[in-house]
Amino acid sequence: MSPEKGEDLALEHDRAVRASVTRAYSTIPFYAKKRRRPVSVGSPTSFRLEDVPLLWKQDVRTTLPKEWVPDGRDLRAELASGDVELVETSGSTAERTRVLWDKGWWLAQEERGMRTNATVDRAMADAVRYREAILTTPVCGLGSCHSGEMSFEERLEDHRLFLNSRADPTFWKPDDMRRMAAELARHATSGLESDPTYLANLARFATAVGEKLAVRDFVTLTYAMTSGVHLRAIRAALSAPVFQLYGATETGVLFMQSDDAGGLLHHCPFTTHVELVPVKVATPGADDVALVVVTTLDRVVQPLVRFVVGDLAQVAHGAERRYTPVPPLRSLEGRLQDAIIRPDGAWVTAGAFDRAISADRGVAFYQANQPDPSTVIVDVVAETDAPPMLAARVKESLAELLRGLDVTVRTTTGILAESSGKFRIVRRQFAVDLGTLVDAGAGVTA
Repeated sequence: MSPEKGEDLALEHDRAVRASVTRAYSTIPFYAKKRRRPVSVGSPTSFRLEDVPLLWKQDVRTTLPKEWVPDGRDLRAELASGDVELVETSGSTAERTRVLWDKGWWLAQEERGMRTNATVDRAMADAVRYREAILTTPVCGLGSCHSGEMSFEERLEDHRLFLNSRADPTFWKPDDMRRMAAELARHATSGLESDPTYLANLARFATAVGEKLAVRDFVTLTYAMTSGVHLRAIRAALSAPVFQLYGATETGVLFMQSDDAGGLLHHCPFTTHVELVPVKVATPGADDVALVVVTTLDRVVQPLVRFVVGDLAQVAHGAERRYTPVPPLRSLEGRLQDAIIRPDGAWVTAGAFDRAISADRGVAFYQANQPDPSTVIVDVVAETDAPPMLAARVKESLAELLRGLDVTVRTTTGILAESSGKFRIVRRQFAVDLGTLVDAGAGVTA
């Protein structure tokens, strides 16, 4: 990007941030009640986003829905008409949170974000040919969608096919996987959007029966954190390129992986502003780790200002910023609740843990649990051709990363999904004060 273009993008982005925050504090009761406003409508130069306190999920959860709709709007009527949509986060690591969306907002911003990737853009540009399939838990909105015994036609919405009808792929039968593989071909799928664990299960089945999954143009992995063991299985069963798509139900799409050799995740324009707040603790196995903080730009109902999504990422500070002033990411490092805490105060992100354990090609799936500050238990599902002593090898490979912790590694036949239908590769089962992580997190636990 030229310096001139970069300056223009920065000015445009800054104006969008100022306008969005001004609108939120002028029209949304939750913000209007705040005694200190970050923006004076008549004097935009007084704006300092850093002066706004971080917004945590519990702040939102306890004030929905009435405090998040502009004054004068009839929320009940708009929910009934569909002009406002009420959805619910998956709750993979904590209590579910309800979210208000403007009508049509999600699909519009998702496509816009995905199309920052040139490969995806070319596929979507051919509207006649483009077909999309979705593979994840059938739970959506405030209930279950596309679950149970539903026909191909019943799971088809316009150009989108919803493949899965069971809440946990651990219990998929061979007939379920044969059906899904066949439907990808029947549907002439161009792009597949999938939870990485769900697709890894289907990919392993396809490989075992000597088939490739029929996805023509691209795969995006989203909904949950992608592991190296997922990627090995997925790439073995697909010819299409695989990209990471990072977003959240509350905020929309944040970053899309590029299709060039660098493979960085670039911030998507027009939907959000993202602050990458550096963490204050040591993060062995991960560099330049930051907390993801989001301000929405294009929301009328429930605009979010400095919202803590709950994720950590490795930031590529020196890399090109293509679409906004926000730097790209080298990797997603997992949830705050999924970081292992060492006795010396260091945080081992789920990403760092994954890079260590996924290096052993004998591991098919795994889950690490930290039930207390001194103990980590790692359950490992072995590949069918894994050499002996897998548990001992894995324990040795984790020894330095988990220094000071009592580590047990054991083999198992499977890893179960959370109640949400999602999978967590690392689970810390006690809360910590986030004041040790970022200055603005004092008194907040995760």
